[in-house]
Amino acid sequence: MRLPAVSSSPAFGRWATALLLLWLLALTAGPALSEALGLALNAHGHAHLHAHGHPFVDARTLLGIPNAMDVLTNAPLALAGLWGLRALRGRLQPGATQQAAQVFFAGLVATGFGSAGYHWAPDAPGLVWDRLGMAVTFSGALALAVAERVGQAAARQALCVLLPLAVLSAILPASNGNVLPWAVLQFGGMAFIVWLALRKPVPGAIGIRLGVLIGLYALAKLLELGDETVFRATADTISGHSLKHLVAALAAWPVIAALKPRRQAQAPASLRQNAPGRAA
Repeated sequence: MRLPAVSSSPAFGRWATALLLLWLLALTAGPALSEALGLALNAHGHAHLHAHGHPFVDARTLLGIPNAMDVLTNAPLALAGLWGLRALRGRLQPGATQQAAQVFFAGLVATGFGSAGYHWAPDAPGLVWDRLGMAVTFSGALALAVAERVGQAAARQALCVLLPLAVLSAILPASNGNVLPWAVLQFGGMAFIVWLALRKPVPGAIGIRLGVLIGLYALAKLLELGDETVFRATADTISGHSLKHLVAALAAWPVIAALKPRRQAQAPASLRQNAPGRAA
């Protein structure tokens, strides 16, 4: 699979090509590297389990819901995605921006449901559904960033390439244990968005605050890494992983805030004729 060249932005083409080559390297050499690094996955789809047998620290059952906090905190993700899809219905964006936003918001909805199902009963197949939603969301976010900083044609091309690569990256760990393409998609893609954020918006950009998206992603990853630390710091009230879900839901806000309303219909002819300054 080859990323189409974007003649109007050679730097974008180089970045995109480098990311694709890195992904292909992870795809082909990933199994051997994973084995060498000892990244073997257990039945939960993770390399580490806590003493209680759950991949995340908070395994409390509340109201009959197992792992309740990690399950219930996915509701804001689904609601944020639905909010975004509803907002798009009343607003009209440039073509590729509209498509990327639809993918982004639909991915948030899918992530909310997929992640809730996975946390209810963690296993490797469930993790695939969790990651599929995230893959769709991430594809939309990266395509939105390209639309803002490179242009509509590049964003359309990026979305067409990213979606299948992201879906494949989400499925691979369950089939052959290769998590490296998924890591490249996440961290390489975020590095790409950081680079895009440093460029000036192109004409027609709707004004998505990419720095806010980057900051929310970084905070979510820190909370994920500090899952147990946050749990102990809050007297076993809420874990870092649960807070990660809430922070991830906030990613819908900078996109929704930037959506442009449909242009108002022109005023009736009689009003235009009587407008101040119009020749008699």
